Amino acid sequence: MRTWIYVAPDERSTKLGYLRAGAVVDRAELPAGTEGCAGGWYRIAPRGYVCVGKGASLALEHQVVAAAVRGPRRGAPVPYHYVMSGSPPPHLYFRLPTPEDQRRVEGSTLNVHLARAAIAPSSLPLDPVPAFLLAGRDLPKPYGAEEKLHYSVHTGRAKESSAFGLITTFEWTNRRFGLTTELDLIPLDRTRPARLSALRGIVIKDLDAEAPANASDAAPPADPSSAASASAPAPPSAAVPAAGSAAAEPPTDGAPPSPPPPPPPGTDPRIDPALKGAPAFVRVHGTSRHRPSASGGSLVDAGVAPFRSGWVLTGRTRGGAKGLLETTEGSWLAGDHLVIAELRKDPQGFARDGKKWIDISIRRQILVAYEGTRPVFAALISSGRSGMADPEETDATVRGSFYIHAKHVSTTMDGDDEASEAFDLRDVPYTQYFHEGYALHGAYWHDEFGKARSHGCINLAPADAAWLFEWTEPAVPPEWHGAVNIEGGGTLVYVHG
Repeated sequence: MRTWIYVAPDERSTKLGYLRAGAVVDRAELPAGTEGCAGGWYRIAPRGYVCVGKGASLALEHQVVAAAVRGPRRGAPVPYHYVMSGSPPPHLYFRLPTPEDQRRVEGSTLNVHLARAAIAPSSLPLDPVPAFLLAGRDLPKPYGAEEKLHYSVHTGRAKESSAFGLITTFEWTNRRFGLTTELDLIPLDRTRPARLSALRGIVIKDLDAEAPANASDAAPPADPSSAASASAPAPPSAAVPAAGSAAAEPPTDGAPPSPPPPPPPGTDPRIDPALKGAPAFVRVHGTSRHRPSASGGSLVDAGVAPFRSGWVLTGRTRGGAKGLLETTEGSWLAGDHLVIAELRKDPQGFARDGKKWIDISIRRQILVAYEGTRPVFAALISSGRSGMADPEETDATVRGSFYIHAKHVSTTMDGDDEASEAFDLRDVPYTQYFHEGYALHGAYWHDEFGKARSHGCINLAPADAAWLFEWTEPAVPPEWHGAVNIEGGGTLVYVHG
């Protein structure tokens, strides 16, 4: 499944990353040599060398390329569509099965099963049947993939409690099928679509560089629980106060932004420097929002702040840190209804040098990404379910300072520390390893971010994992599936209580 990319035309040289089966990249016209590689070492874009042979080909019509149809959707909350297996799990077909094939393989109760399955409509997109399959060809197995025993039209069943990333889905013999990333064909009525969390973090603007707009003109954030699916991550060029809603824009007519409304009579607004620019998330259902009245003389009710919605604080308080806190969006929220990130400086001097680094608080279940001393992104996480216990003995997350050393657009966690529901987790999205088997990654199998529940890794909502993956180092070029940095030059990850 992987074709390694080396820094030099020599398999003894440093690995830079890898291509996944089906990827197509630009290359040099002529090889740079053949030492240790009979097919030749070719330089590829944007850097590195690949050996043409078992894992790579110069033929664009190669059967694996033709069968793979399309690659991952980089930048989307998840790179593939995901399904979870039912019980019993689906058979793995290697060619389009006829109705007779399906009855023979799946048994005499197939018609009863299909009648029941037809009741539930599918939310997955429908594509044309791939031409490779329509031509009657068998699905090949990419180099490095597990070779299973072949029966007439299938290779047996998937494992119990499996999860799959799908390249494409289509209809065949009045039945929906999905093509997995490992080039297996599965009947989707034996699965259910993964329910992705619509939660998303907050992208933070520089409060010192840009004055806030008139708070009374800003719209309230959307309820993250009301969306059917997560949207693509927002770029780090604007403040996003909560689940996908944009902050109010300053006037564009050249006039300076309006000052914030005066405090209500009888109050004593104060500035708490520790709260200025701090990201915060609502941790109590039914938390009230307050906004200045039209006259600016008092605060009035403005509805409910959605549970787990994200906000950025201005530092202005009424009643101290446990009183009402002002947000950059213009709302005032009860401080004791929020979990607030503590703005920090990293222990390795990255903040002082202006570099990127990540701060993770296990007690708060918050991740904050920094550029120097400035926070640029924050999200709720799910760390190891054993909290602050010993990670050597329990399911706690390891603590300390580490560097991201390997990144994968997706990877399999089969029996890994994340198989908390005993799932065979295929194509775990946007995985970034920072210490041994500990990684930051998206989770498509739960929506409990803000609670410690993993077996040690840092789980992120899909859209947050996608944003962070594109922000950190080492960068993964568009056509690559992974990058490695063994020498420790990746983004710093600081995990603490």
